[in-house]
Amino acid sequence: MAFASHPADVSVIIPAYNCEATIRKAVSSALGQSIRAIELIVVDDGSRDRTPQIVKELARADDRIIPIVLPENVGVGAARNIALAKASGAWVAVLDADDWFRPDRLRTMLAAAERLDADLVCDNLRVFDHALGHVVGVTRFGARRSATPLTTRRAFELDQAFRRHNLGFTKPMVRAAFLKREGVAYDPRFRVGEDFLLLAEALLHGARAFILPSADYVYVHRIAPSTRTVAPNSRAGTGFADICRSCAYLLGKYWRGMSRLERRALARKRKSISDWLAYMELLAALRNKNFRRAISILKRRPTIPAIKIYTMRNRGLDLMMIGCARMQRRLAALGLTKRSVSD
Repeated sequence: MAFASHPADVSVIIPAYNCEATIRKAVSSALGQSIRAIELIVVDDGSRDRTPQIVKELARADDRIIPIVLPENVGVGAARNIALAKASGAWVAVLDADDWFRPDRLRTMLAAAERLDADLVCDNLRVFDHALGHVVGVTRFGARRSATPLTTRRAFELDQAFRRHNLGFTKPMVRAAFLKREGVAYDPRFRVGEDFLLLAEALLHGARAFILPSADYVYVHRIAPSTRTVAPNSRAGTGFADICRSCAYLLGKYWRGMSRLERRALARKRKSISDWLAYMELLAALRNKNFRRAISILKRRPTIPAIKIYTMRNRGLDLMMIGCARMQRRLAALGLTKRSVSD
């Protein structure tokens, strides 16, 4: 058994629900970090499979794991809040149960956060295609070689419905003392989009935040870029109404504290989600040959067919990304390049 001999620098939080197939890899990636002073709080959110038994088994082998088993499902936000209340680390990092960390992620983020005197740091994502079984690309939310200051306005601009990769997919590392001082936590009323909502509220409370150039969080894309198939246990395509409500919540609660440009950026984000919902409603009407309904939607929102242009563009960029990743893998196998995005 591994014994924690020092206070935790970072509390890693994993909310887990029916993830018996992936939880071991997520836990292993957290425990395998190149910094040892971590605690790992795994909250089983009322799973009906073997997830709680697996977590308890792993906890017996390493006492850095703190298992919490909930009798019923309360939602990812509420589960994370339970873990936040238990966390003792100076920093808090969240990991989804079907994703994983690269070995130096927390060391890189911790060093950067302390150097920058930050309250919050994000990194980029390595996009894992579950249909192909490997990483196919890397996001680029900020500068390539240096930390980029993250403002509230920029955060809203980087999280629009028609972007291929949204900032809300990232999992920031946040200073625990900042969260406690400002009273920032996950809002359990919103079961989708909770990551971005916490990020937005932290920024609106004055967090000193940065986007790092590193990409050490492996994100299993909920919709495979290669085949457009949905990953198991994914919430992809659900909860857009929740995200619209969270935008309205932010506008209502923080209106007076926002600048005009911040309000405008958040309103654009909300409109992009609303337009996407109308577009999906239009497609459903056409599939069902409900032409009266389709005409009604087009009368209310005559510009939404243009969304097809964005979806075609994003699809083309995804295929280009996959092609580049395939070429890099081949060159790496031949010894003609040192690394590929899959490394």
